[in-house]
Amino acid sequence: MRAVAYDSFGDASVLTVRELPVPRPGRGEVQVRVTMASLNPVDFKLRSGILRMVGRPRRPAITGKDFAGVITALGADVQGYAVGQRVFGSVDPMGGQGSCAQFVALATDLIAATPDALSDEVAASLPVAAGSALQCLTDVAGLGKDQTILITGASGAVGSAAVQIARSIGAHITGVCGTANTDYVGSIGAERVIDYQTDNWPKIDQQFDVILDAAAAASFFIARPRLLPTGIYINTMPRPELFWSAMVARLSSRQRCVPFLLKTNGALLRQLAQLAADGVIVPHIRETVGLAQVAAAQQRMQGGKTHGKVCVRVDD
Repeated sequence: MRAVAYDSFGDASVLTVRELPVPRPGRGEVQVRVTMASLNPVDFKLRSGILRMVGRPRRPAITGKDFAGVITALGADVQGYAVGQRVFGSVDPMGGQGSCAQFVALATDLIAATPDALSDEVAASLPVAAGSALQCLTDVAGLGKDQTILITGASGAVGSAAVQIARSIGAHITGVCGTANTDYVGSIGAERVIDYQTDNWPKIDQQFDVILDAAAAASFFIARPRLLPTGIYINTMPRPELFWSAMVARLSSRQRCVPFLLKTNGALLRQLAQLAADGVIVPHIRETVGLAQVAAAQQRMQGGKTHGKVCVRVDD
């Protein structure tokens, strides 16, 4: 099968399109022919070695986590799924598998049925970005109606999903983004939009129940003055200093600092599918590329030049 893979950590130049063996489903697994993948910052962070403290994918490693496609084979003891069924999900990349490939094989707890109302592009855009937003706001923060939240990176894939989910909860949303995206962030539910290119959000005259640093551009100590006494700061890029900050917050106040790590499972994916089918989450798909353009797309993402989702049409 054709796949985009790398043999060593490095910049986007280590990615090549090559032929690799088709993965076979084991017990409790399904094989899926991938029609659409999507890219996330975690892909280039794994490829570059930035996340080597979290884990090192077995190499050669195929890049990408999120996908949509059709089941082509069932492993032993699989129930509830059938060959020919449309599904979407997210691969665990540590074993070397990735979604920028013609086939994946994975456990059924990492997939969900794709609703008829959703295109493969939309379905493939959901797991990491919208899944992170949903878990941050519901499982971690417990965001409620009329609470206040500030979201950095509000025009990005995680941030824009968070704005839309917070809107559906009934929270009061302040979004932080660049000049070119202020209208978009306002249109999806932010009551107040701060342009980080002209304003400095840590100096605004407001405190929040939740600060979701989806851009991972600040720190707990920068955000702390803008938190209410029981507020929570969530950063989507776990770093050693964040774990130290979490301990300091726990010992010195009722505020919380959370270095976030996504926990993907079937229940989360089914919830995302329903939210997307209901129009609560509408991913902003910036572009769709082929396998040969994945390296260049990752390079643009790493340079901060992409806002929204990049999808990959696998058979192109």
